[in-house]
Amino acid sequence: MPGNIDMMTNQQETFRGGSFSESSQLYIQQRVREKKKSYENYNFKRHQEEALSTFFDLAQEFTSIDHFYQICVLVPQEFLNIESRLYVFEQKSSRLVQVCTSLEGLIPENRRRDCELEVRETPYETRESLIYPIPGNEALTRSVPFLTRSSILGLFEVCPKDRTQPNDRFFLEKFSNRIGFQLHQKLLIRQNINHLKFINQLLSDIEHNVINPNMHYKLFLLRFRKGMQAHRALEEELEEILFKEKGSVHSFESRLRELKSRMTRINANMEKEWNAFSRHYEHTSLFLETLLRKDHFEKGTYVLRRQTCNFLKEIVEPLFDRYFHMFRKRNIAVDNLLEGVPDDQVTLYVDKGLISQVFDNIFSNAIKYTQEVEDQLGNKIKIFSCNRKILKDFFKEGTNGVRFSFFTTGRPLNEEEAQKIFEGGYRTLSNIHEKGTGHGLNFVKNVVEVHGGILGCEPQKYGNLIYFVLPLK
Repeated sequence: MPGNIDMMTNQQETFRGGSFSESSQLYIQQRVREKKKSYENYNFKRHQEEALSTFFDLAQEFTSIDHFYQICVLVPQEFLNIESRLYVFEQKSSRLVQVCTSLEGLIPENRRRDCELEVRETPYETRESLIYPIPGNEALTRSVPFLTRSSILGLFEVCPKDRTQPNDRFFLEKFSNRIGFQLHQKLLIRQNINHLKFINQLLSDIEHNVINPNMHYKLFLLRFRKGMQAHRALEEELEEILFKEKGSVHSFESRLRELKSRMTRINANMEKEWNAFSRHYEHTSLFLETLLRKDHFEKGTYVLRRQTCNFLKEIVEPLFDRYFHMFRKRNIAVDNLLEGVPDDQVTLYVDKGLISQVFDNIFSNAIKYTQEVEDQLGNKIKIFSCNRKILKDFFKEGTNGVRFSFFTTGRPLNEEEAQKIFEGGYRTLSNIHEKGTGHGLNFVKNVVEVHGGILGCEPQKYGNLIYFVLPLK
């Protein structure tokens, strides 16, 4: 059979411009005749043929996988008067879970139990049930190897077995094969849709975190050009003093001292700009390397490269240094409660590039959206505050969490807004005047969750607090 699949795949590749090659047509004709003969040998009863026809018709009509699961168990119930259970391998965890039964219907994802049945490549019996493997399409598995780790997609259980006849058992084996081929196609379609959604999201992440911040390079270059022009002017003045002007030694020395003083200031400014340019370059390079990894595009999801991270030294302090002048320009007082906190209590095992962008997005939002409010004493305040707290056994016993909290003054969000701000493209009405895409917090949500963390927003009296919790190593 594998040889036939390879031949069929090769024959399919000869299709060009809307017509098949002659050899392909002969092969397909051969397969049609083989199938015709097989169905004659199957000798299905009329209600079994109607069951297959109904299954295929409804599998085409309903595109949702959840609907398909229900079709798989309800067709045998209706046409053969037998009960069944459907088990499918989860793509991410590779767990075999019960997804639907003819008695209970579709099982919600949070209630799906692990299946303890043995997975075999051929049908077998237990004391009460008949167990049929659900095979995938080998041709699809070869072309899309990341879709599933096994050639078996799941199991189809029929119970009780004593209510089936020998002819029913043969039919159910063929029916399980049909389930496998249809399920494989639907899984592939869903995989491709999710893959495309992720790539679109990744492109938004690149635009938000890399392309837009790169406008800083233009500003750096303009300031460098001014510095170079100032140096050129000094050079011309020095040339004039040395070769054109005639005067006392005292005036000559005085002019040189003035030029030296100006040159010192210009060099100090250029060194400052160079350091800022260098930090921005390292920052952008880290983000580019993180977002443009080949693994992200191949897998259709963020693929983490975890490493131990001193988040204060490697993430927070460089960000405060980078954003300090922006906070000051906006008259935002910064209350950095992370400063001076010993890092020996916290070992984060994270993807440094992605987590750096999480903090960067939060800082960037604080710059744009922190608003002035009046406190209970009538003072005008405009504050950005950040803090960290260790939560013992937060995720499970023995697995602590570290909660990072970020508070900004402004209008407290209502309950609906607080739930929606992490959705892609959502922006509150009060922030609509600020330039932005509404993508930053959605990126934060995706990265925190792929690290196994949680996040949320808590409206407070004078503003809003955004937090996320990551598991400690």
